[in-house]
Amino acid sequence: MTRWKVIFIATLFISKVFANTPLDAEQVIAEAVKEAVKKECGTCRVEVRILNKKIIDDILVPDRVIADHWKGQTNLVLELGDKTRIVTADIRWMDDVVIAKDNLKIGNIVAASDVEVVERDVTYMQIPYARKLEQVLGFVGKKMFRRGHVIDESFLKKPLVVRYGQPIKLQMVQGNLTLTMDARAKGAGAIGDDIPIFLPETRKNMNATIVDHGLVRVQ
Repeated sequence: MTRWKVIFIATLFISKVFANTPLDAEQVIAEAVKEAVKKECGTCRVEVRILNKKIIDDILVPDRVIADHWKGQTNLVLELGDKTRIVTADIRWMDDVVIAKDNLKIGNIVAASDVEVVERDVTYMQIPYARKLEQVLGFVGKKMFRRGHVIDESFLKKPLVVRYGQPIKLQMVQGNLTLTMDARAKGAGAIGDDIPIFLPETRKNMNATIVDHGLVRVQ
């Protein structure tokens, strides 16, 4: 078995998919590449450009297409019965990304007016980029995002709604009963975080889950 087949087996069997469909070799290659890319990026729109088209001038439809990777400049192996032919293609992945409309400062909560969704070339993008506005709205930047830069989700965090030492309300829920008590935060966190708290009435410490601004709950 060749190096190509060890790394990536072709993902598209041309004879089955394009039976009775009048397509030329370039179209078939492009569709095979797009089908392969879908497995790695289901939201991406794919652009395929054959760089040495003369090699496929006499090919009607290859049996299948094999490659060791499906992005950037890559060699595609076309299987034609018991023969093979190699063509070079430039494969680009395009996807929706969220970018900063203006400079976003560290610690600022992201608002709808701060960001927008655009299509960008993500072929070589290594960051976990946000695709939708709801992935970033209401979050806080852990670094500055400059105007036009793609929002990296790994540099976003939920905003703090409880701070250390802050007076808070504790809800103790058991079945249909809810008891509310005064407490003091012994930690800081965002909604969904567990923090230690202190109960002045009982002089006890315990952990509770933050459910809103200044509100924690124990169930």
